[in-house]
Amino acid sequence: MHAHVGGKAGGGGGVRLMVELARGLERLGHSVTIACHDYEAGSEFAESADALDIRAVRTGPAGPLTTRRAFMRSYLREMRSVAALVPDDAEIVNAHESPGLHAGRLAADRLGVPFVWTRNDETIFERAAVPDQAIVSDSRSLARVARAAAGIPEYRDARRANRIVVLSTGQARMVERSYRRDAVVVPMGPPEHFYEPPPRDEARAGFGVAPDRFLCVGAGILYPHRRLEDLIEAAAIVDSPRLQVLIVGSDHGDPAYADRLERLIADRGLGARVSLPRRNVSDEELQAAYTAADVFVFPNQRQTWGLAPLEALASGSPVIVSTGAGVHEVLSGRPGVISIPPEDPPAIADALRRAMAGDARSAVAETRDWLRRELSSESYARRMEDVYRELLTG
Repeated sequence: MHAHVGGKAGGGGGVRLMVELARGLERLGHSVTIACHDYEAGSEFAESADALDIRAVRTGPAGPLTTRRAFMRSYLREMRSVAALVPDDAEIVNAHESPGLHAGRLAADRLGVPFVWTRNDETIFERAAVPDQAIVSDSRSLARVARAAAGIPEYRDARRANRIVVLSTGQARMVERSYRRDAVVVPMGPPEHFYEPPPRDEARAGFGVAPDRFLCVGAGILYPHRRLEDLIEAAAIVDSPRLQVLIVGSDHGDPAYADRLERLIADRGLGARVSLPRRNVSDEELQAAYTAADVFVFPNQRQTWGLAPLEALASGSPVIVSTGAGVHEVLSGRPGVISIPPEDPPAIADALRRAMAGDARSAVAETRDWLRRELSSESYARRMEDVYRELLTG
């Protein structure tokens, strides 16, 4: 269950994770239904969802929940309609994110079945309870009180879940501090098709990358916590005509942030070496960017997980990843991975110089094999199957 499937950037990483889980469970022989409020078929990253049994209250484009009032309307009203879509013969309900949390609790109560909450992104309540760990935070007392009051329904529903599943131990700590509940850590890897990249020469030619250029790629929906300005500043520090930077991502989430990135590129005189297309890309285009890259950079200040660096590794590219990202827990110290602290452009610049000085791509094979073996979509589905089975058998 989720609030939406499809749309800009496919609905985000949480939607992609849910869709991959549904496909993996079906390959294991289970019958899966996805219930959501809004479904936009055939959109970015949604092609893989189109073959699933998706039941939606409304089809077509849906705008983001940009205000607290819009979120609460969705949580308290729209999620009732989503809960009603769950088949009567469902044996377990797995809600993803919030406001889907509320729909999951309502459906599980109606059917009398176990309720699992897959919590990838922080909630409004957590932003009040643990602002020091949240991506969006405000430590002012009045702001925290307002968020806590708005998040009371989330707190109540989360406490009712039979299991809460997260991607990293850092997120498990957030859950424990916020809800006084333990969480099960089940990490997730990239979809299988990322292990079948296009020919690299073709990918680089498609982006106009000359053979003598070193291509650094960053990707993600353009939000301030991505800290892509640090990558731009690092490119200015390196100041090499050999270095070319491509930042791939939609600006629908925060156009003003994308505007600031464009101004920074101009101010640093990097217009000829740093590209910022500011548009949605298909799965194929994203994989081509990963494949064309000599290195992928993930400088996020904080991130619950981080599929992008895993997708880049699966496509054969080394990564520079911030220790603020949850995925750092499984990647730290692995071949082809360079760790950097968040909000540190000089550290990114040093990592870029190291990558440019050697053959970083040759080190990726070992990590790529480990990733495919230990964090495959199938292994994720099997671990979630174990969570369900434990609840169903007592």
